[in-house]
Amino acid sequence: MISVYRLGDLVLLDLNKKEEDEILEDFPNSIASKYILEKRTSSNFNRVNTITDLVLKHIENNIDAFPNDISDSTLIHVRIGDVVAGNEWHEKIKRPLPVERIKSILYGNNDKKYVIGKSFFAKTSSRNYDECLKMSNEYLQNVLNELEATHFDSGNADIDLCCAIKAKVFVQGQGYFSKLIVEIRNKLHLKNIEIPK
Repeated sequence: MISVYRLGDLVLLDLNKKEEDEILEDFPNSIASKYILEKRTSSNFNRVNTITDLVLKHIENNIDAFPNDISDSTLIHVRIGDVVAGNEWHEKIKRPLPVERIKSILYGNNDKKYVIGKSFFAKTSSRNYDECLKMSNEYLQNVLNELEATHFDSGNADIDLCCAIKAKVFVQGQGYFSKLIVEIRNKLHLKNIEIPK
């Protein structure tokens, strides 16, 4: 249930060497592992350039993993899991946005809508897993119903990130994964809807 794969934290916050080594061991072929190796070996390393290049290569190598209409669609990221009902300060500040707020921001958007997001827990997460999972499932279902959206659940954070990069419009959720998507899309001059709390 607990994952060490924190791609947004890795790129935007820096993880320590032990955390990086865990990613290298547990996810050897991932974008994060390639990013870590590049960071450790490159003489002219640049965070955003490196992650953008890795993501574009990953898209190219996994082109069949995305919905056919993703380039004409709006993709919404929802951060769920520990943040929905966790008790720690870092969870509370990442609570998902009310569905009504997302809906009002997308008023008049007639694109097909996809949602990415699955329940995430890290070592620092609160341990009330059952409550968080129950409330996360309810929240996600509410988002899908209210926005008439489809949940894109690849089961893989790298594919989800790449799908968000391929979308016509990206709606930012909470947390560093979402922030990372915005950084990459900004570099590529793609449209984001950033939603401040």
